Amino acid sequence: MKDAELVSLVGYHRVIAVVRAGSAESAFRAAEAAVLGGIKLIEVEVRTPGSFRVIADLCHSCGDRAVIGAASVSDHDQVDRAIKSGAQFISMPHTSPALIESCKQHRISPIVGAFTPTEIASARAMAVPLVMIFPAIMAGGPEYVEAITTRFSDLRVGAEGGVAPENVVEFFEAGAFVVAMGRRLFTETDLQNENYDAITERSRGLLRLAGVV
Repeated sequence: MKDAELVSLVGYHRVIAVVRAGSAESAFRAAEAAVLGGIKLIEVEVRTPGSFRVIADLCHSCGDRAVIGAASVSDHDQVDRAIKSGAQFISMPHTSPALIESCKQHRISPIVGAFTPTEIASARAMAVPLVMIFPAIMAGGPEYVEAITTRFSDLRVGAEGGVAPENVVEFFEAGAFVVAMGRRLFTETDLQNENYDAITERSRGLLRLAGVV
């Protein structure tokens, strides 16, 4: 997927669901539930057992309904395995010039995590399509996002880490281009109880808050 295509999809759909679970089956079913709820952008955390198989299975079962990426990628081997599994984009929690260059060489779009203005400026200098402030709530929440977006107005900035249904509207009002939500969408209780219907309904509500539906 080209950078421009990813940016277009992210700008339209506005919400990325980041799934991490205790098993591959749970992660797969949770991701499917989010897609059923209308979310079109799914990341599978590579720390999930069998994560690369989950990515491949989701690409096969949901490829016509959602875009599947790999989350929390931190080394070259994970980039390679994610691509071989069919991931359409790579999300990393930090600003790594080496991994960004690896993504460019493999012609796969990176979503880059950054915390400080210096890291954000470094990511911009590497011409990444999207920077996620992470962890956003610890950085200062919506107020910090607003401060960043007003000073880096030429950069698409998202928020991840501490984003919840209770504050998602505030993040968008602060100028976030996209939000990513993990455990507040895929709650531990729902995963343990296999309550995937709750994930579907929460996904629908999240998209309404984001103004997508």
